Formats: sequence, structure tokens, C-alpha cells
Amino acid sequence: MVEKRQRGRPKVSPDAEQRDRIVDIGRGVFLERGYGRSTMDEVAARGCVSKKTLYRFFANKLELFAAVVEAHRHSMLAFPDDLDACDVEAALRVIVRLDIDADQDRERHALLEMAFFEAAAHPELHEVIFVHGAERSRRDLTERLQQWAAAGKLVLDDAGLAAGILMDMVFGSGRRPPRPGEPEDPEARRRRLKACIAVFLRGTMPRQGLPAAPLQDERRPAPR
Repeated sequence: MVEKRQRGRPKVSPDAEQRDRIVDIGRGVFLERGYGRSTMDEVAARGCVSKKTLYRFFANKLELFAAVVEAHRHSMLAFPDDLDACDVEAALRVIVRLDIDADQDRERHALLEMAFFEAAAHPELHEVIFVHGAERSRRDLTERLQQWAAAGKLVLDDAGLAAGILMDMVFGSGRRPPRPGEPEDPEARRRRLKACIAVFLRGTMPRQGLPAAPLQDERRPAPR
């Protein structure tokens, strides 16, 4: 008798699980001690793993920090597989994580603040934060905006520029936490993000059969 194959998500390999666990431990160490004072020895000790195992996954502290930034990126913008089932506005609310709670918001901004503070003393972190964090998120958002534009749901001259504008609106100067390290009031945060999305869509959605004014990259000459 042939056994039926079990359906479901494929199992995560032990190596992948262990790597993810080390990244999580590293994140806690970096948040507590900062990048400069953290050591690979401490990460190994807290994770109860040998240094041989730790260095099998990460050659040095900078590589581990890059993995932490990469993992953290998904807490800033999310791109679940079922976005196609939503209209553009609902999908953008999912992408910018409109409904995370105050603890999650505090946690993700704590790492951002630590990273940018430490980068002042460790310039090599700038490249890591850009490549593994902001730039990767911008590329993911650009790809999604391009898909919507190709489907006629948005009118965009430059999807990359539009992605950058939306990220500036969501994560930029509009956020005013009471004190460093504290999140906005959850309801105030939701109102602000809804407003950001509404303003963005008013400039990019076709209306009454007419295309929206295309976003122009300021480096390009405007058409005459």
C-alpha cells in the first residue's frame, strides 16, 4: 500500500532553524549592548552554540548584523503571498503594517534607532543598513507598484521614485513619537498611515478615465 503524501508547507531545515535562532539572539545582543560593544563570543554564549557553529553561519560580527537587518526589514514592510486578493488601498495597508500593535512598533523602531546611532561610530554599518534594509525594501515595493501599473491600477512614470516617496511618507518626518524609543499612539499611527496611503493614491490612481499626473524623476528633464 502506497502511503499518501502529506500536504502542507515544507519543513524548515535544522540549519535554517538554527541560523534564524542565532539571528534572533544576535538581535537581542545588539539591542542591549549596541553594535560596538557586542561580541560574537557573547552571541555564542547566549545562544548556547559553539563558536565553530556560529562562524559556520556568519564569518564575523558585520555579517551577523547584516542578517539581523535583513530579518528586521520584514517588520517594516510586509509582502505576503495573498496581496493579489486585495485592492490596492487594502494591499498597501498590509504592506506598511497598519495594524501592528504598540509593542511591535516599539520593537522595530528600537532597532532602527540603535542601528543609525551605531553607524555614526561604525561607518561600515551605513552600507549594510542601505543594502540589506532600505534598498531591499524599496526594490520589493517598486516591483509591487510596477505590477499594479502594468495592470492599469496605477499610473506611474517611475515606480522606483514612487516607492521612495511612499516610504518617505510612511517612515519619514511625519512620525512624532513622544520620546526616543517610544511608539506613536496606535490609533494616531493608523490614522497617519491611512492618510499617507490616501495622499499617495490620489496622485497615482486613474480617475474618470484620465491618467493621473505621472511622477517625474527630478533628474530627468520634464517633457516640453
